[in-house]
Amino acid sequence: MTKDEIRNKIISLKSDEEIKTFVESRIAELENNSGEATVGQGYTDSFSEYISDKVHYKAAAKIKDKECPDLVYDDLTPYYNLVNELNKNGNYAVLTLFTTIFYIVNDYLPSDDIGWGRALTYFSHHEKRLSIKTVRENGCAFCSEKSGMAHNLFKFLGIDSEVICGARGKDLHAFNMIYPNGYGNEPMILYDPSFFVDFIKNDKKISLGYFKAFKKEAYESFKQGIPTELDLSKTEVNYRRLYGNALDGYEFKDEHPVYVYGLDASRNYIDSLGGGR
Repeated sequence: MTKDEIRNKIISLKSDEEIKTFVESRIAELENNSGEATVGQGYTDSFSEYISDKVHYKAAAKIKDKECPDLVYDDLTPYYNLVNELNKNGNYAVLTLFTTIFYIVNDYLPSDDIGWGRALTYFSHHEKRLSIKTVRENGCAFCSEKSGMAHNLFKFLGIDSEVICGARGKDLHAFNMIYPNGYGNEPMILYDPSFFVDFIKNDKKISLGYFKAFKKEAYESFKQGIPTELDLSKTEVNYRRLYGNALDGYEFKDEHPVYVYGLDASRNYIDSLGGGR
């Protein structure tokens, strides 16, 4: 199905049973069209196919010198939640999806873990496959788990996406590139479901999905492993256009994070800063 066919189908669904049937059908379509691959931290710089049951998705290269089990996105709950939300709204645009998917991912994968719980979850798991439900139950999702889920949700909607293994500042980090007009076409949008942007008014805060659009020249430089500083202040106008009066009186909290594409380039960049991994 194309993204337009999927959008039209989602907004036409009339009942929970129709939503359930559609989700199961769409997932079956994605699974049937997938192939076997080993991807993720320590294995690939990026991955653009749906993370199916056939894919060996590694959320980390190793956990305490033990090969990381395959992370399996075997729970349909996030897909049901996404379709319910989009169906309830009656329509959707790609840019509003960044916030919708941000909340779907982070509501499903809450995490107050500093790393020990995540390491223990993977290290103590003696089977080759680890369900995303276990990560959820243990509250230990990090960037790889979240970017993998965000990627699958975009792919579910027929929108081109990549999981990127790279860096954010001094830390190795997984995030996404989204291609609303197809792979290789502008705009190329860096999307990071592990972070969010804030609009603040006194003690109130509105948090929205974290994205920055690239033109092709900047994108090609980024893909070559050149560290790229994001000036999110240039994205503020897009948020205000999208959310209108809801942001009146709120001040945009600006930041300038540096992102790097690819494992080798990221390690070199982190080493140049004297940072840890």
